[in-house]
Amino acid sequence: MKPFFLRVTWLIVLILVITNLFIFISGIVLSDEINNFELKTDSLRKINLSLEKEVANLGSLKFATEQAKKLGFTNFSSPQSLDQLGYAYRP
Repeated sequence: MKPFFLRVTWLIVLILVITNLFIFISGIVLSDEINNFELKTDSLRKINLSLEKEVANLGSLKFATEQAKKLGFTNFSSPQSLDQLGYAYRP
């Protein structure tokens, strides 16, 4: 009876050791994947910042005036206001 319990105990210990190794290796693999995702996230953040700067530049008035000069729109038109009711009101 004693050898049976001894064998069962060693079998349980062996199963626990193998399970522990499997969990340890799985943790290492998951940590490598997390590091890869962090590197990808950092690179995407840098690309996003550069694109935000480019969008801000394209939406600025300075860019609009540069493009207007390139296209030949150099004259400024006089602003119209609602004080001159000839345009907005017909009596």
